[in-house]
Amino acid sequence: MSSLRRKRMNRLLRRAPSIQPMKDTYDGEPWTEMDVRDLISSLKSGYTIEEAARHLCRLGTVDDVRRKAEELGLKYRGTISHR
Repeated sequence: MSSLRRKRMNRLLRRAPSIQPMKDTYDGEPWTEMDVRDLISSLKSGYTIEEAARHLCRLGTVDDVRRKAEELGLKYRGTISHR
């Protein structure tokens, strides 16, 4: 590969957008009493854990929503059923 071609390739690679994990509004934020009530309500209504995470604006941290549901002893369905 020529020097000029290598420089162009490096320039293009530096400009490439970095892939960032999806971040939602309340990802990583402390759980409020209202968040917990909304989680309970969502799961009792039959939402999947992913749908509940979307409803709570925590879609980037679905694992945190799953942990909170398990901590509260809630049953939920998701990619793999936990009922």
